Amino acid sequence: MAVNQIKRNGSYAPLSANYYDDDAVIAAGERAEVLFTRGLAFCARNLNDGLITDLQLARIGVGLTNVKARAKRLVEVGLWERIEGDLLDHDGCGYRVRRWGKWNLTKAEIEAKQKKDAERKAGGNK
Repeated sequence: MAVNQIKRNGSYAPLSANYYDDDAVIAAGERAEVLFTRGLAFCARNLNDGLITDLQLARIGVGLTNVKARAKRLVEVGLWERIEGDLLDHDGCGYRVRRWGKWNLTKAEIEAKQKKDAERKAGGNK
């Protein structure tokens, strides 16, 4: 069930209190886990449906060492997948958080909810 939302203080992505018990997270290792959780937050904030370009990856990984190796490990364990140009808005490469849609609303769904809420607040649904 998708549960991410945008609140007055910003957006958030759900992170189960049991996420660290997932075999893929354990297999990824603690260094890749940090990048994984940063990636979730980045995707939720930017409403990009779980997509991270290579350029964005560098931003997410600021202060971390071996960011590309961490991303590669996330792909190896199945938490992320490597993507090529077609899925991105430009001819670039990047990553997709696998199963993003299981836990998160899409950008279109969030925008529709925001529009409906704005109409309700404006008196459109009395």
